Amino acid sequence: MRKSRQDSLYSQQYIMEALSQLLEENDLEDITITDICKKAGVARVTFYKYYHSIYDVMNANVEVTVKSLIERHVIPTPYKDIRDVITNMMEELAANPTALKRQIDTNMSGILLDYFIYAIDKLAQSDAFFNKDMDRASVLFVAGGMFSVITDWFKHDLKESPQSIAANITAVLPGSVLKKE
Repeated sequence: MRKSRQDSLYSQQYIMEALSQLLEENDLEDITITDICKKAGVARVTFYKYYHSIYDVMNANVEVTVKSLIERHVIPTPYKDIRDVITNMMEELAANPTALKRQIDTNMSGILLDYFIYAIDKLAQSDAFFNKDMDRASVLFVAGGMFSVITDWFKHDLKESPQSIAANITAVLPGSVLKKE
């Protein structure tokens, strides 16, 4: 990899990490681009080279996180059933709840939902648990329902265990979307 390409990736990563760290301590509306640049150790010009706003950084951060979750939990899947996949994802989300809770609280849930839909679509395409012929409406229905349960769980400070949430979600999944054995 060329050095300039590598530097570019590092700068973007530093900016995303800085925003995540700042979200652990502050509300999104209280964070400035200057705060992010100072925390990341980059110049403002570097920030604007890759992003137009803090929301662009949030979007990129969510994208990286979701794609990483998908790679670890979906492709290829080491799990025996969909409940195991959901449980492991819930445990991972619960391990670092503050940043995600702040994203939900700052009306970033639209971006989160888009990536959640992407994740459910990838799960369906993997043909491991969901019916591979799942139509778009079914993907949206399953993703929207699961996402609503998860955001409510975060809004209520994760009072239930990840296992309990996964069991509840699994119990209400429509049989028509699950892979037939």
